[in-house]
Amino acid sequence: MTTNHAFDPLAATYDAAFTDTIIGRYLRDQVQARLAQHFNAGDHVLELGCGTGEDALWLAQRGVRVIATDASPRMLAVAQAKCAAQPTVRVEPLDLQQLSSDSNPNFSLSTSPFDGVYSSFGPLNCLTEWRELAEWLAQRVKPGGIIGLGVMSPFCLWEPLWHGLHGTLRIATRRWRRSTRFQPDDNATPITVTYPTLRRLNRDFAPHFRPVYVRPLGLFLPPSDVFGVIEKRPRLLRLLLSLEQRFGHVRQLALLADHYWVEYQKT
Repeated sequence: MTTNHAFDPLAATYDAAFTDTIIGRYLRDQVQARLAQHFNAGDHVLELGCGTGEDALWLAQRGVRVIATDASPRMLAVAQAKCAAQPTVRVEPLDLQQLSSDSNPNFSLSTSPFDGVYSSFGPLNCLTEWRELAEWLAQRVKPGGIIGLGVMSPFCLWEPLWHGLHGTLRIATRRWRRSTRFQPDDNATPITVTYPTLRRLNRDFAPHFRPVYVRPLGLFLPPSDVFGVIEKRPRLLRLLLSLEQRFGHVRQLALLADHYWVEYQKT
């Protein structure tokens, strides 16, 4: 039996299940608006957990040079095909769990440091601690450079409400346990998914980086496993989008959303 990376089975359907949905597009627009605040044409940035390459493609079309990395070979293959016409995108394997390992298929870094780093929609949740990553990034990011991270939060309101009402209590409470096991099919290698608080991330990224911005991502909008149910109800969807637009920038509500977006600046 062939064993694959945990996210390999999702590569073929990820864009249809998330990127190309109404809710997914709205959430990605919010992330890309933040990336546009920091990264300009000619900048050199690193993406951690690029998935199918949607953000790398978007930045490349704005003239940003991107090294897009992921641990999943199948995700990398989709990203490579999507970005094939963009010479400013390099797609490379990188396992965040093996940064200090000689066996890690690390990419060759340029001699100049990165202007910034970003990671959208949960790749950092595949780690159980973040200090090693912060130290690794501190050696590769310019002073004043921005790191933008989309992290699954530990207190998402949707999961206990939705799954609790449907009787799936193990899913409803999984974030409260701060970690869960993820294995989309029997051929994939299972991984542990962890849900860090902002305090924990801030502690692990200090003293190399200081937090400068945080906001919710998906406060009134549901996690992706509920997208289909909500998008079949246009009036409900419009209401939730309206509430998201109104309250989606309130930093105090960040940990109650599906994800939070946090930015750090290199000191």
